Amino acid sequence: MENVIIYTRVSTAEQKNHGYSLRHQKEQLENYCMQKGLRIIAHYEEDHSAKNFSARPEFQKMLRFIQSNKNKVDALLFTKWDRFSRNTEASYSMIRKLREIDIEVNSIDQPLDLTQPDSKVLLAIYLTIPEVENLKISLRVKDGVRKANKEGAYTTTAPKGYLNTRNSEGKATLMPDPVTAPIVEAIFRDYGTGLYSAEEVREKYSKKLKISRNGFFCLLKNPAYMGKILIKATKKEDEMLVEGLHPALVDSETFERVQLILKGKYKPKFRTITEIDEALPLRGFLICPKCGKTLTGSGSKGRGGRNTFYYYHCTRYCGAREKARNVNALFEQLLSEMRIEEDQETVYKSILAEKFSEQYEDKQTTINSLHRERDNLQKRIEMAEDSFFERQIDAPTFNSMKQRIDNRLMEIKSVLKALQVKERYFDKHLREGVSFLQGIDTIYREGSAEIKKKIVQALFCEKLVYHENYFSTPVIEDTIEMILFRERRLRLLRIMDIQQVEEELIVH
Repeated sequence: MENVIIYTRVSTAEQKNHGYSLRHQKEQLENYCMQKGLRIIAHYEEDHSAKNFSARPEFQKMLRFIQSNKNKVDALLFTKWDRFSRNTEASYSMIRKLREIDIEVNSIDQPLDLTQPDSKVLLAIYLTIPEVENLKISLRVKDGVRKANKEGAYTTTAPKGYLNTRNSEGKATLMPDPVTAPIVEAIFRDYGTGLYSAEEVREKYSKKLKISRNGFFCLLKNPAYMGKILIKATKKEDEMLVEGLHPALVDSETFERVQLILKGKYKPKFRTITEIDEALPLRGFLICPKCGKTLTGSGSKGRGGRNTFYYYHCTRYCGAREKARNVNALFEQLLSEMRIEEDQETVYKSILAEKFSEQYEDKQTTINSLHRERDNLQKRIEMAEDSFFERQIDAPTFNSMKQRIDNRLMEIKSVLKALQVKERYFDKHLREGVSFLQGIDTIYREGSAEIKKKIVQALFCEKLVYHENYFSTPVIEDTIEMILFRERRLRLLRIMDIQQVEEELIVH
């Protein structure tokens, strides 16, 4: 009695759950095997549509079963040839592969004796007709999608900043994602100034929006963000840009300016330092304590119309507004607290050296641990390669395993590089970190608006929140923090995240 495997397949999970095709196929195959006296040793049921056999999970399981049960399988049976495959080239290749290990491949409704040359003509017909039908369906789908796109529908996966939805007429479109849409708007706004490179902008928002370098450039070039849909050219039609049904996140002027910057055809207009820059040196470095947005600033005339009074204020309707005179004065007091006298420089350098020495030991432990993990992962790759060559695991399993290990190796390489970079910059921190704070208040007070901005950027890696009697910031540069927070020498600066700021506002 011959041993056979029966194989049933539908294209989607929906057909599996709500249709009768799989059950009907199985019943037909079981009845056929009973009539012919064949023993069914395995049944594989597929609800997955794929052009190639490698993308079918159940078919791959079946191949592994055959590999581990050599000489125990005589035939693979299915109802019709289109259940086997609709890809002619892939079908021929798989039939040849199975016949090489003496496994007959056949359909019970369209049986063929593949040992006879004439049967190859019928096989070609059985395999080609479903493939041609597939191509026709594909063309009809593409035409339908193109027509929908021309009408403004968005039929593919939503780009970052949007969510897929349908309008009142049931047409596929987009809606702004309340979480990521503001980030995308800010990205276009910052890059559109022409003052920053694409990588600088990507790094700025990397914690809020995970995106690769290539993906970031695609984002900047995507006309969907200005409410348009790009329809690619065909042999009959040129490329076209049509109005989408979805709302724009970026105005057309900003989008076009971004395209010019990407092509290197736009030069930003640098404004000169004006009176407002001198009066508002902290503009752009302060965060609204109420809504978390960056504070701007402006001047307004007094009642007499002679004097101009400057304020830092929010652009939103939250009412945050502070006199620039008070904020600037408090910041200069903070710099006075930060000032280090010349005779204290040696003491602070020795403190830093001791602190970095402790960190170095911890860092070295981490580095050694990462090196060991890297060596173990490389050994795992070698073992996986041996298993693959000995046919103990199949190609998809090997590729999946190798991909996971390669990803982890890349992470380890990145962490090791970062740790080594920090090590190289220690001397620079030690040499410059303390010296920078000597006379910092005087340099700031007497410096130009541009010098003041550079000092703020050097001292604070995050923006500040003004609290009337002190400032807060979520984090401060490592070396500066070691110096300034020793023995709590700062009264006018506190390390607070936005949640702590909000809690304090509620209390007061």
